This record gives sequence, C-alpha cells and structure tokens, in this order.
Amino acid sequence: MIRASERTEALIEQLNNPARCDQALLAIIAEGRSAVPALAAFLRASKPSSLAQGRLLAVEGLSILKGASALDVLIEVAEEHLTDISDPAIRLAEESVASRAASALAEFADARARAALLQLLDAKPLLGVAEAFEKLKDPRAVPSLVGWLDEDFIADAAGRAIVACGCIAVPVLLGSLRGRPPRYGHEAGISPRRKARILRILCELVLPGGVQNLDDLLDDPDAAVRLNAVRLLLSKGALGQRRNAFRAGLKLLQSSRDDAQRIDCEELLIAHFDVGHELIEEAIAHRRLMGESEGFWPRETALAILLRIRSKGKTARRQIVE
Repeated sequence: MIRASERTEALIEQLNNPARCDQALLAIIAEGRSAVPALAAFLRASKPSSLAQGRLLAVEGLSILKGASALDVLIEVAEEHLTDISDPAIRLAEESVASRAASALAEFADARARAALLQLLDAKPLLGVAEAFEKLKDPRAVPSLVGWLDEDFIADAAGRAIVACGCIAVPVLLGSLRGRPPRYGHEAGISPRRKARILRILCELVLPGGVQNLDDLLDDPDAAVRLNAVRLLLSKGALGQRRNAFRAGLKLLQSSRDDAQRIDCEELLIAHFDVGHELIEEAIAHRRLMGESEGFWPRETALAILLRIRSKGKTARRQIVE
C-alpha cells in the first residue's frame, strides 16, 4: 500500500507536467494540510527556472492549504533576492512565483504575514504585494505605493491598492504632489508620470471642495498632468476652480496633437458643459473669425470638435431638463 507521503510526493512530481499538473494540484489539495511539508520541501529544493509552472502551482497549493508551515515557506519565497538571478528569463519567471507568494500572504490572519508584506514595500516592486495591500487596505503602505506609480507594469495595481485605503490616503497623495516620497527606500523627485497618476487617483478619493492649491497644475509643462488636473478640478473643485479647469481643458483640446488626449478632453468638457458653455461659444467665434474650416481634412479641426461639444452639451442639458 502506498503511504500518504509517497503519494503526495508522486503528485508533486507531476506539477511540472503540463498535461497532468492541474489534476495533480487538485489531488494534492485533497490530501489536506498533511501535504504542506512535501510542498514546502519541493519549493525549497527546486531551483528557479524559466519554466516556473511547478513552483507557481506549489505556491498556489500552500496558499489554499494554509497553516504556519505554509506561511513560513511563502514568506521565504516572497522575500527571495531576485537580483541575485543573473539570467533575465529565469529572473522574470521567478518574479512571478515571488509575486504570487506575496499576494497569498494577504490571506493569512497572522501578524508575520503583514510584517513581511510591509517589509517587501522597500524592495523591488512586486505586483503581488500591491494586490495584497488592495485586500488588506493598510494605510501604512500608501507612501511606498505612491512611489511605485512611476512603474508602468505596477502602476494600475498600486493605484487600486491606494484607492482601496479610501480617503485616509488623500493627505499622503496631496503631500506627494509637492514633496519627495520614498522610492525603493530612497528619495526621488516626483516625475510627471507619477504626478499625473496621483491626480487621477485623487479623482476617486477626494471629496468635493477638497482640492485647494492645485490650480497651478493646470499650467504644468506635461500634457498628461494638465489633463488630469482638469479632470480633478472639474469634478471636485470649487466653482472658480472648475471654470479655470474648463478654460485649461479648452486650451489643451485645441493645442494637443495626441488623439487620445483630445478625446478625453472632449468628453470632460461635454460632461461639464454647464460650467463653461459660454467659453465654448467664445472659442467657436474666435475660430470662425480666424477662418478655420469646420471640415475634417486632412484631420479634424479644433473648430469641428468645438461644434460637436456644443451640440452634445446642449443635448445633454435638454435631456436633464426633460
């Protein structure tokens, strides 16, 4: 008769077999927590590889089975020194394993898991760490997550984790627009990319009227920053700020050569048409006085866009009245 431990070890060997790995994992999980020592031993003994499937599945099994021993090995995997791996393909694959282990730590009701995640905030950004803090909603993570907004591959996940913390994150975000938040444990000046993403997050978190002293961002050299400043002040600013933001949006709409920005700007001005409908009329009159065409060749003119905004804005106002 095959012993339970031998059966588990035989199943673990199949985790690297694409044809049998899913069934093997289900069978391992069915063994219960008695399978944890064998999964832990597999993760500690197996070498990082560009083919990380087996190690990923072992981490998945431990995240489901849980227990103190499972937590120990997940922390080890999440804290692995990835920079010591010279081969970029292997390092990338192992990063996915460490990321999954970090994400799993949020599911453990153990202070050691939270402490390990907080420590990982000072290391190279991991998607799984951001995902974990989205679940935990721990405001202590916000300053580091703001620093991660510079990185394209993790910015969305970091933003979701910040939003999950709620309004308590707003003072940190506002301070970061003017200060120098930590990045990888060191000081770094704020980049336009991070600034634009902070403004977008504030749109979701800040209360109406809570965006004082941000009007200068409407004149920021970076177009993405200006666009998100327009977005924020139109939706959450006082009346004077909203009108200034509408003017800035009009200016950006007429000067930008980025089609995506022009579309975003147009949608914002339509949504907030009541704030600056007379400014639209003035811009249309000016464009016509300059003799600008209302056509679309060789590309859609600013006047054509302004006319569309006026038409859609008026239609939206009539629908609200009706």
